[in-house]
Order: sequence, then C-alpha cells, then structure tokens
Amino acid sequence: MDTEERGIRIPFFLLNGLASFFQRLSHENALKAGSRIGDLLRVVMKSKVELTRTNLEKAFPELVGTEEIRSLEREIFRHFGKVGAEFLRFPVLSDDWIRQHVSVAGLHYMNDLLGQGRGVLAYSAHFGNWELAIKRLALEVPTQIHVVIRRIKDTNVHSFIKTYRERYGGAISILQDHSAVSILKILKKNGIIVGVLDQNSSVDEGVFSPFFGRPAATYTSLSRISLKYGIPLLPVFDARVSEESHQVTLGPTLEIPDLPESDAIQHLTDQATARIEEAVREHPEQWIWMHNRWKTVPPENRTSS
Repeated sequence: MDTEERGIRIPFFLLNGLASFFQRLSHENALKAGSRIGDLLRVVMKSKVELTRTNLEKAFPELVGTEEIRSLEREIFRHFGKVGAEFLRFPVLSDDWIRQHVSVAGLHYMNDLLGQGRGVLAYSAHFGNWELAIKRLALEVPTQIHVVIRRIKDTNVHSFIKTYRERYGGAISILQDHSAVSILKILKKNGIIVGVLDQNSSVDEGVFSPFFGRPAATYTSLSRISLKYGIPLLPVFDARVSEESHQVTLGPTLEIPDLPESDAIQHLTDQATARIEEAVREHPEQWIWMHNRWKTVPPENRTSS
C-alpha cells in the first residue's frame, strides 16, 4: 500500500532535508547516492517493480526470462534515482555548469517558431531528465517557458516540486485540468508551452495510439490546439549520454496534416507517440516503465466479466 492509499503525506522537513543532503555532496557522489536510492526503491516498491517488468516484457518479448531484462529493470530505477538527485541539486548547479554538461541540438526549430510570432507548442516525455531539459532551454530562449503538469496526489510533494521548478528550473507550471485558456493566452503572447504526451488518458480525453505495438490512450489536447491554430508540435527530448552529461534534442516539428479534424488529431497524436517510442528504444533505461501507460483499454478489446 502506498502513502496515498493510507492518507500519508511526506513532511516538508524530510523533503527539504533530502534536498540539503544532495546539495552538500559533490555531483559525482550525489549521482551515486541517487543510484543507491533507486536500488532501495526497487526493493520496497514491489508493485512498481512488477509493473515495470510486465511492461518491459510486453515491449521486448525477445528479452523475457533473460538477464538483460533484469539488468534493464535495475538501470531504470537507478536512472530515476539519479534524476531525483539532479533535480534536488538545481539550486547549486550554476548556469555555466548546466551549459557545460547539457548540450542542445535543434534549437533553431524553437527559434524559428518564435520568429513566426505564434508561440511554441512543444511536447516531451518522462524520459531522460525532462526537468533538466527545461532548465537548460531556459538559458537559451528570451521567452518564459510554461510546462503543463498533472497534479501529484501527495500535495506536499506536488507543492515542493512546483516550487523547485519555478524557483530553480526556469519554468512556470500550469495544471492540466485548468490549462486550455492559459495555454491559448500564452501562445497569443508568443510564449512557450511544453507538455508531456506519455501518460495514460481516459477514453474521453484521448485517442489510442500505437506504443511499442500496443494501443495506448494518449491525451489529444496539444494535437487539437496544433490543428486549430496551425502551430506545429515540436518534440523536445533529453537523454543521459554519460554519467554527468545530457543531450537535449529539439525537432523536427510535426507537420500538420490536411485531413478531416478527427483523422488529423489521430495522425498528429500517432506521430508524437511514435517519436517518443523512437527515443525510448534508443535509451530504454531512461523511460518511466513503472507508469501504467496501457491502463485504459480500447472498448473493443475489453472482456465482459
């Protein structure tokens, strides 16, 4: 049973204490500690481990029962331990350090969109260190970056992460359930919006797009805005390329198809999901396999009880 099921919130003093611990370490040692925390979480979070293994086996059936899939499982939890360590160290990572350790490719795609004056409608995934990607891009663009987020169940963790992101991560948060009007206002001011498109949606909020050979319910809000206002979707992905170094890659933009509305939305969402899968296949240890991405089942695939 997780903390939310028991109505428990992580106290702020523990969150701040953990952040202080990582900030006092060297970056090398902080990543090592984060990796060890990942190992610990893999031991105690049994249900997440089982979901991770199930998702990996369905995505890579050729690896079922092999040591490779068990190694991949370990590296996934270690990776996200390191992501947490990096995020908590944001206050002590200088702009120069960020520039030296996080390279950027394809920035011209974002600059071209800003030059058109209609704003930037970007999407990413829970892959690599997406928060670090935003922090890096904030050093390069003259416009405030806004990220569309979902509410975290633990309200203390939600508030802590939101505060850290806005104080040290270069981005302002917009709650997904109140985002439509805010997004349009920001785009009209030639602002930058970044959302994530790798979370399970309900049938009413999305469409089913192929993801590792399985239909995955995917939010269509960004695709709908792209189609309605003629703003191409811009992929933005980060990947860890060495222990302390990252590569942020932007673009190419997704072309808006000349199709009927429902077909165009499906096409754009499929394209966006396919780009995410390409990135994950290149670095499978860096995606959030413990998320129940395929939770929503297409109505035609449901079995009656």
